[in-house]
Amino acid sequence: MKRSLRLFRSVRFNILLFLVLAAASAVGTLLPQAGESPEKVQAWLQAHAAWGRPLQGLGLFHLYDSWWYLALLGLMAFDIVVCKLWSAPSDASLGGGPTPLASLPPEPGPEAAGRELERARAAIAATPLRKEFTAAGTTQEVAPRLRELVRACGYRLLPCGEAGAGERACLVATRQDLQRWGSYLAHVALVMILLGGLLKQLFGFVEMVPVISGGSRAMEHRDWELKVDDFTVKYYDGTRQPKLFSSDLKVYRGDKLLGAKVIKVNDPLDIGGVRFYQASWGAVGMFHSVTLKLGNQAVRVPMSTPTRIPGTDIRVTADMMLPSFVIGPDGRADSAGLDLENPAVRLSFRVGKKAARPLWLLESLPDVAFEEDEDGTLGQAPPPPFQVAEIDPVLFSGIQVACDPGFKVVLAGGILWLAGMILLFYLHCRRLWVVLSPAGAGGVRVLVGGWSSRGPRDFEVEFEELTRRWSSELGAQGHIEDGAEARA
Repeated sequence: MKRSLRLFRSVRFNILLFLVLAAASAVGTLLPQAGESPEKVQAWLQAHAAWGRPLQGLGLFHLYDSWWYLALLGLMAFDIVVCKLWSAPSDASLGGGPTPLASLPPEPGPEAAGRELERARAAIAATPLRKEFTAAGTTQEVAPRLRELVRACGYRLLPCGEAGAGERACLVATRQDLQRWGSYLAHVALVMILLGGLLKQLFGFVEMVPVISGGSRAMEHRDWELKVDDFTVKYYDGTRQPKLFSSDLKVYRGDKLLGAKVIKVNDPLDIGGVRFYQASWGAVGMFHSVTLKLGNQAVRVPMSTPTRIPGTDIRVTADMMLPSFVIGPDGRADSAGLDLENPAVRLSFRVGKKAARPLWLLESLPDVAFEEDEDGTLGQAPPPPFQVAEIDPVLFSGIQVACDPGFKVVLAGGILWLAGMILLFYLHCRRLWVVLSPAGAGGVRVLVGGWSSRGPRDFEVEFEELTRRWSSELGAQGHIEDGAEARA
């Protein structure tokens, strides 16, 4: 089993898997995705026809739903679960061999019963920091005093970490040992985040539903209908730049009202985990009316309704609006987008039975007019005697509907990952092993070994202070010395 999993334990394999996932995600960020912006996908395919078919074959326009991307996420989760989280964090620091400084020692368990002294001596021999001194008294007298000193220094004595056999005894103590779980929790968190992503791709959806103000439209992923009773947009003074837009939204399933709210940007409606965001807005090319200014007169002209100019025999009809007027390469009127950046209307005039060519008038440039000939080509026209004072457009509200069943899982994974990082980087796990043995002349030889998750350099000062304090409190005979080896 271990041999078959050797590939997944390989650092090179893990790095390669991570790089492939990162590269695929980068491609998904750069290329438009059909699930979110199908119109952008079509525009991209038209602009890059040669690349369209191979990229579609690889599923790069549905990347996050493609089988191979989901397989990569599943492989990453399998790699972490099987090879990183098969068991709780452990290493053989009490087993007798040298222990890497970056590894964390395991807690002594019941399996060490009867071999505490042997394992403690082996651990001290492997530790980077060792001290020894001779205390006054017997093992039975020194051991309880030493245990109190260890506790007073903020260390916790571990279960099965203290034992005695006549004139010999040992104890094991630790401080901030929760750090040893930081990497473990971080890996668990990563699995949760991957699982949340899989749940989103398998069972979630995102769709854009444009709804005309006062109208309704059905969703694709639910048998729900969205109705916008009113769409409101407020502009900065003197501009067409919006400072606030909102929709009075109602959501129905058949005749049943599921929810209602005036939604704004960053203030969505939530119905059972499905969220409705105010994402965009624009003009649909229709309008309620246009107001013309003729001298001191203002004439309101409803869409496609012939309207007589007071005091004249002239009738004017406004039949088309472009929200962002431009002249296309073919010389015809076109719109650069759906935003009201440069609105213009087409007006047709009739005096009696005689009709004049249509004129395009711009709201932002009242002295500019374009005449439209029979084939729709535009030409510059003299400044007209009237101007467009106001256009009352028919607007649509762009409602983004999103369902993410993995959101809570990802959120929990993110919090757990943060907890793991805090444990890993802000705590400092230390471990002490102490062996007591007869030293002759009524003394007890105290051999101390120390280990730190940050390496010996960061722990050396504290270790020196601990052993100096203990030797002083225990009435050490002679000077404290470096422990050259763990002798019985």
